[in-house]
Amino acid sequence: MADDFGDDAGRQIFDWALRLGMEGYRRGGGAAGQRAVEDAIGRLEAALENARDAIGAKPGPSGGAPQAARTDARFARLDMSEFAALEDGQRIVSAVDAKLAANDIWHGMTEDGGTPWLVFKTADAPAVASAFDQLVSDTKEAASRAAERMRQEQVRDDRSRAADRDREPLKDRAERARRASDVQSHDAERGRAPEQNRAETRSK
Repeated sequence: MADDFGDDAGRQIFDWALRLGMEGYRRGGGAAGQRAVEDAIGRLEAALENARDAIGAKPGPSGGAPQAARTDARFARLDMSEFAALEDGQRIVSAVDAKLAANDIWHGMTEDGGTPWLVFKTADAPAVASAFDQLVSDTKEAASRAAERMRQEQVRDDRSRAADRDREPLKDRAERARRASDVQSHDAERGRAPEQNRAETRSK
């Protein structure tokens, strides 16, 4: 629910982080899911902080941190390329839009020469910067909740696997244990064989 996060922007960031985390979880388990969340959140936080710091800055060379430039005395625009480059970055652009709308800040999204831009009133630059600060806080909260959801998912999966093992017939469990023991014994024998050969060679 949006109310859980204060507004819809936080909810969108949480949904985005959780989806990426669950994809990592399905590919490689709990640790991979947690790493996916941490990596995604780290990139997003850096992009938000770069955008906040760029607001009101003079245009610079292309590439690197996003640039904010005055289009005329009344309007400025912010380079949104770093957000668009994130995995499923359009969801994050939508979260930025939602945050600015929640703060009643006039703004628009446009594209020029393949570069996505956020357009806002020059007079609103401090409010826009504050909105990006709020998004950084929203991102930290979303990261915490997504990580907790990932932990809950792993606990449920562990319990499910344990329940499946408990339902397994005793005869099948004994057979599985015997096979595992045979494999370990075989590996141990293979490990001892070279040592025995060396000992026999030395005794000759």
